[in-house]
Amino acid sequence: MRRILVAVDSTEVAREAARVALELGGRVGAQVMLVHVLPASVAEGETADFAAFERACEDYARGLLEEMRLHTGHGGALPRIAVLHGEPARAICEAAEAEDVDLVIVGTRTRGTLARTLLGSMADELLRTCPKPVMVVPEAGRKVHIGQEDEEPEASPGLAALKPNGVPG
Repeated sequence: MRRILVAVDSTEVAREAARVALELGGRVGAQVMLVHVLPASVAEGETADFAAFERACEDYARGLLEEMRLHTGHGGALPRIAVLHGEPARAICEAAEAEDVDLVIVGTRTRGTLARTLLGSMADELLRTCPKPVMVVPEAGRKVHIGQEDEEPEASPGLAALKPNGVPG
């Protein structure tokens, strides 16, 4: 494993995902890349006022990434940082391909199947659509259901992620 991409925002679960990525990267000697995605509506502004707002959002995102890079308790090389633009899952998948990463890591606060069905989940979308292997880091203290041996892969995001070649799809 040479490269790990981890998607972060300002939540504790994102901080935990970054910690896991940095720990794993340190153990296997992989370069870690922290990314934050600004929504397409922010990235596509055209007016002067909106351009200033976009710059402020970009500055905020870079500040968040710098803070996370410096304060996540890692002992290895500092991770790279990047601000992406667009729909989060798509932007993360595109960056994962462009950077030729070996693993994408994302945190999730999903509370269960009903919440995931009603609200959607970027982690679930990444598991279904990302061409690279995806590791989902749960909220601290939460149990993770990976699936049962006799369960259909589509019934469990964890099993779906373990399709042949480790690539969801």
